[in-house]
Amino acid sequence: MRFLIDARPALDPRRTGVGTYAARIVEHLPLADGDDTFLAWYLHARGLLRRRTFFPPRPNLEEVASRVPARLFQPISTRLGVPRVEWSTSFDALLATNFLPPATRSSSVVLVVHDLAFLRLPETAPQVDARFRRHLRAALDVCAAAIVPSNAVRDDLLGLGIGADRVRVVHHGVDPFVAPGDAEGRRKALGVAGPYALFVGGLEPRKNLERLVAAFGRIGGEARLVIAGGPVRWFPGYGARLDAAVASLPPDVRRRVLRVGYIGELDRAALLAGASLLAYPSLEEGFGFPVLEAMAAGTPVLTADRSSLPEIAGDAALLVDPTDVDAIAGGLAGLLGDDAMRTRLVAAGRERARAFPWSAAARGTVEVLRAAAGR
Repeated sequence: MRFLIDARPALDPRRTGVGTYAARIVEHLPLADGDDTFLAWYLHARGLLRRRTFFPPRPNLEEVASRVPARLFQPISTRLGVPRVEWSTSFDALLATNFLPPATRSSSVVLVVHDLAFLRLPETAPQVDARFRRHLRAALDVCAAAIVPSNAVRDDLLGLGIGADRVRVVHHGVDPFVAPGDAEGRRKALGVAGPYALFVGGLEPRKNLERLVAAFGRIGGEARLVIAGGPVRWFPGYGARLDAAVASLPPDVRRRVLRVGYIGELDRAALLAGASLLAYPSLEEGFGFPVLEAMAAGTPVLTADRSSLPEIAGDAALLVDPTDVDAIAGGLAGLLGDDAMRTRLVAAGRERARAFPWSAAARGTVEVLRAAAGR
């Protein structure tokens, strides 16, 4: 059989969690299933002049590029339903890696619904309008199946009336951690030195950074707070709110808060390898990649006690109420000052990360795609 994967998010030069998922699933699906063919489909208008490939070569992986500029494809296909993806290639089932599928008449579509934060916390998702909600609801009603990365998202979908027989939990994965050989030099180049708590992620209200900054202002010591992440397209003004939160701190605390902006994978690994802890008190997550990435790196984790985060972290992280600044501050102080707790969480975290291999995510996804193709 031939399974088409919407690989567009994987080509985003500033990947967030969805882009990471798309890139890894394209890489691992062909390894999990040698009997079928996988088609990584994306938009690449420049390919008219010079063809190139974007993914590791596999005998059963093909790359299919539609030569349409992205700025034209999305509005036209959303409104008119053309060009349809089957005009580019034939397939037996389609994996929509970012909620909505590209325009298609196929009935063998599997949606990946990463979270429903835009419904649970609508104030954090101004980009989600009534049209998107209508399209997602329509897609959910007719899709062959929906893959979700956690039981928390499954429960959210069931609450919308989606049949349980069409919702499948397939946890995302985490890569084995490899620290770059020049990790210390990379940290130095970013201006990071000494003990530090690290946040990694896009700058948006859902990540709860204003409370994290306020909590950091309530603890003593010389540790720094390093915030690694750039603005997201759907909330570009959040950086100003974060700057205001930092500016409100006392001068001696303010100088210990460092924003390093968006970072690539090697710098991300270097920061994770050197951090005293990951601080990730997010208000809502469908999965939460940074939590497992930190665990794989041997970095203790502080995260929130809600949405999918307790499910993913298990007993390998310190869980706090993300709406309680004092609770976040207590967690930061505890992890920075308690070596025994840190040692326990490092060991538990490494074991927890090993329970989420991408190979398992790929096998589970193949099962859903095969069922969709034969529906």
